[in-house]
Amino acid sequence: YKIRNLTMPTLTFEKKGHKYLLDGRPLTGVTSVLKVIAKPALIQWAANQAVDYVRGKTKGLEAIGIQQLEEILEEAKIAHRRKKEEAGSKGTDVHSEIEGYIKTENWNPTGNESTDKAVMLFITWAGMNKVKFLASEKQVYSQTHFLAGTLDFICEIDGKKYLGDIKTSSGIYGREYFAQCAAYRMMLEEMGETGFAGSVVVRLGKDGSFEEVYSMDYEND
Repeated sequence: YKIRNLTMPTLTFEKKGHKYLLDGRPLTGVTSVLKVIAKPALIQWAANQAVDYVRGKTKGLEAIGIQQLEEILEEAKIAHRRKKEEAGSKGTDVHSEIEGYIKTENWNPTGNESTDKAVMLFITWAGMNKVKFLASEKQVYSQTHFLAGTLDFICEIDGKKYLGDIKTSSGIYGREYFAQCAAYRMMLEEMGETGFAGSVVVRLGKDGSFEEVYSMDYEND
C-alpha cells in the first residue's frame, strides 16, 4: 500500500524581498505574473514625470549651466520611480488602515489628509452597502500553478459573497484588476473556499475620487 501524506503545506511570507514560500519553496506572486500585461499608458506617464521634473527644476531660471542641466536630466530619468514609490507608500498606508478597520470595526484618523480621506471613502461605501466583511489581507496559494498572493478582503453584500480589491490609482483601466481578483479566487477555490458571486474593485483616489466596479465574469477575468 502507498501511504499518502495528507499534511497541509505551510505557506510563509518573507517581508524582506516580498517572497512567498510553500514548504520552503518560492512561489510566484500574482502581481509578478500580471506584469506581462502591456500598460502603454504607463509609458507616457513616465515620460510626463520626467518632463514635469525638468520644468519644476528650471522654472524661473534665466540661464542654466551644462553641468547643472546634466544633473537635472539624470535625476529626471528616475522621477517616475520616485513618484511610483510615493504612491505605493500611500497605498500601503491606506490598506493598513482599512485592514485595521475591517478587523476591529473601529478607526481613528491618522492625521494624514490623503490617507484619511481614502479610508473615509471606504468606510462610507461599506456603511451605505451594509457590507459584511468575512476576511481581510488573507494570504492564498495554488499548488497547481505554484502561485501566491494576499487578497484585500472578502465580503457579503445583499447576501452574495464577493472577493474585494482596494486600489488607490487614478482610475480603473482595462481588466488587469479583475484578472488579479480572478487569480485570488482561483487559489481560494483550490484551497476549498467557494460560493463567490463575483469581484468588486473599490478605487479610492488620492484626489477624493471614488469608484466601485463589479465583475461577475470570472471565466473571462
